[in-house]
Amino acid sequence: MPHYMEIDGINVEKAIERACKELNITKEELKHDVISYGSSGIFGLVGTKKAKIRVTIPDTKTVSNEEIKEQEPINIGENNSETIVYEEKQENSYIETGLDILNRIIKTIADDSKASVKIEDNEINYEIDCSNPSVIIGKRGQTLDAIQYLIEKIVKKHNATKQNITVDISGYLNKKRIKLARNAEKMAEKAIANGKPMSLGQMNAYDRRIIHHSLKHNNEVVTHSVGEGFIKKLVIFPKKKRSVKAK
Repeated sequence: MPHYMEIDGINVEKAIERACKELNITKEELKHDVISYGSSGIFGLVGTKKAKIRVTIPDTKTVSNEEIKEQEPINIGENNSETIVYEEKQENSYIETGLDILNRIIKTIADDSKASVKIEDNEINYEIDCSNPSVIIGKRGQTLDAIQYLIEKIVKKHNATKQNITVDISGYLNKKRIKLARNAEKMAEKAIANGKPMSLGQMNAYDRRIIHHSLKHNNEVVTHSVGEGFIKKLVIFPKKKRSVKAK
């Protein structure tokens, strides 16, 4: 009697790729039926549902008792059916989910756009390639900010990761980082000279991190985010100087 396993993924294609990897066979050799095509919901935030396929395990594939135990099989169906469901571990699937949705968002803006992802230390970096970056960056970076906000929400919804998430295109974020750091230093100097707090206005989380990092070694000022939500005001406060008592 043939054996089966069910595998899911963010879409049918991803489920097929995982099945081929699991069984060590090519797509041409894979025999499967689609159980569910899944649903992406609203930008992956609401009503998401994974695609699922039912794969026939080739006769040449011998599954040992130890392998079955490690994969935590669940017998389904009536009368002790020999159908086995493999709950495959999905490491980094939340990153792939973010990448898949990012590609779908940017293609609605520019047909030739395409995104990739790199993971470095505590950073998940999505990089967009497009012949006309300005249409994705938007006025004052507002479109890119909105995209980053969505992707960050989506990725963290699927996995409560503490990794920093960035979405960049044509080195825009690095140029922005340099500009923000320079502006932060100038505003810090004004705060120290005037002895009054200086506001840098409304900023997203990424921009605020740049300011905090740029001034963290400045012993004469302290930075604080003020407000609620994703967009907050960042304020630079001069530290009070201790008065020296005359002896």
